[in-house]
Amino acid sequence: MIRNRLLKFFIISILFFSGCDKGISPEPEGAQAGFSGTIFFTGAWPDSIARTHLVVFKDPLDSVSDFNPFNLRFVSLEIPYGSTIFNYRSLDSSSFSSIAAGNYAYIAVAQSKTPDLSLNRVDWLVAGVYYSDNDTTKPGILIIPENTLITGINILVDFNNPPPQPPGGN
Repeated sequence: MIRNRLLKFFIISILFFSGCDKGISPEPEGAQAGFSGTIFFTGAWPDSIARTHLVVFKDPLDSVSDFNPFNLRFVSLEIPYGSTIFNYRSLDSSSFSSIAAGNYAYIAVAQSKTPDLSLNRVDWLVAGVYYSDNDTTKPGILIIPENTLITGINILVDFNNPPPQPPGGN
């Protein structure tokens, strides 16, 4: 009987110490994956805009069906109407979910005329797109390594020269 208890204690101890890798302890501060940058607005804001958000999609928006909740990975809190500059950090400003390490194919400032949050593609207009290395021929890829905050994900919203719209938009 004592031998059985010792054997159980020994097995449980081995499982505990070999399987425990900091358990549920929090990650060190600043170790979360994310991104940050500045959105610059030029030109006059359209009067019809009800809401503006920074959005991130995992895969490119090559068809109307790509605009879906399974592809949408991040939606910022609402950007104030009339802003000329807006600094953000994904770790501080998500109304949808936190973003994980990975590659993201479409990062944009999207605006809607509807006061309620909608997932209908026709309700959204892309006002600005993230381009990497100043290549405005295609949206930039955002690569977020594990435990890294990527900085400098800046977007220009030029209301006088809007970017090409993904399929299904107005």
